[in-house]
Amino acid sequence: MGDVTDPALAQVVLIGVSAYRRLFELPAARRNVTDLRDLFQHEDLWGVPADNCHVLLDPESPAEVSRAIRRAAAAAGTDGMLLVYFAGHGLVDADDGNLILGLPGCDPEVPYERGVPYDWIRRAVADTRARRRVVILDCCYSGRAGSELGGDGSGTDAVADKAETEGTCLLVSAPANRPAMAPRGEPHTAFTGELIRLLRDGLRPPPPEATPPTLTVHTVWRTVRRAMLRRGFERPELRARDSGAEISLVHNPAAPRHNLAGSVLYAAPWFVDEDLGQRAILVLRHNQTGGLGVCITRPDGDIPEAFPEAWRPLLRNPAMLFHGGPVARDGYIVVALLRAGAAKPLRFTPVRDRLGTLALSAVPEDLAGAVDTMRVFVGYLGWRAGELEEFLDRGALIASRHTARQVFTERPGELWQSLQAVR
Repeated sequence: MGDVTDPALAQVVLIGVSAYRRLFELPAARRNVTDLRDLFQHEDLWGVPADNCHVLLDPESPAEVSRAIRRAAAAAGTDGMLLVYFAGHGLVDADDGNLILGLPGCDPEVPYERGVPYDWIRRAVADTRARRRVVILDCCYSGRAGSELGGDGSGTDAVADKAETEGTCLLVSAPANRPAMAPRGEPHTAFTGELIRLLRDGLRPPPPEATPPTLTVHTVWRTVRRAMLRRGFERPELRARDSGAEISLVHNPAAPRHNLAGSVLYAAPWFVDEDLGQRAILVLRHNQTGGLGVCITRPDGDIPEAFPEAWRPLLRNPAMLFHGGPVARDGYIVVALLRAGAAKPLRFTPVRDRLGTLALSAVPEDLAGAVDTMRVFVGYLGWRAGELEEFLDRGALIASRHTARQVFTERPGELWQSLQAVR
């Protein structure tokens, strides 16, 4: 389970409750959710499409929460992931000792009236076809959600047994009988703050331990737990079945990018080069033998008449032929972005995630249902082994933090300048 889940097949539900009427407010819960959303949608970390990332802030009804999770569970692909996160107050049902996730109107004397029983979350997660399921709870007494941490068998064991899942994992911010922490004056709760810091900055362990290419749930738990202990907070707990702890959540931003395929690189202002100076490029292939890419900032003329008529509506404005580079200018390269969850067309070669190239054929297939947009280039750029790395190490080329939006920008002539402005 070493690869990060295809973001198009993932469903993420982020629930944050900050505005309580009968309990003290938790303003950090709102910031937890919005910052996690931005990180999960970041293309260099995971790239979950906005339509697959569902945010609930201060939901009033337990049924609203249940419906959102069930819809996401039904939409997650078999090879995808369902991730559910909750930040807010956790309360204990005095009758059965089970965990209740507090909503804004929750009364601590009768939390079951306006709160969400964790058992509802368990049932919804168990019903998904996705083989990878992760539940993260940042609330007091969250350890009660796991059977071996003080619950009654309604935790991760039951989810995994019912669904015969490849990987199910429950990560909680505090043990069964302990409160979680929301430090005064900090933007996040203690647990989620450390989680966000790890996802944002990555993990680079001291030698001789190698830097992992991805951050698994187990790595996240171990690293966040260590940070929480250093600060004197409660220890996060982890429950996993069937290799669930080895689920890769995101790419490790601290890991060296040996494969730059799918990256957008742009020239530093001082870099003078006939092909790269004041340009932005998309790397299409990169390995130990070298690299290949196209310039994405040079519209060069009209689309050739031989280009399939059925594909023309898929071209992103400006619908022009782009100067890709000086090599092999007798052929065309079609760069395409697939629709989220669409099957790969027969002549599609993946570059990264949903981005790839399409080969032209004498009888082009219908791509309207599979391709979101495309752009046509003539010629390409090539680099010897290690050359792109040398440019990056010198600072002559800079890696952008975004990809698809920039490749298909409607203002390609302004892209290089705009990238300089956001450095």
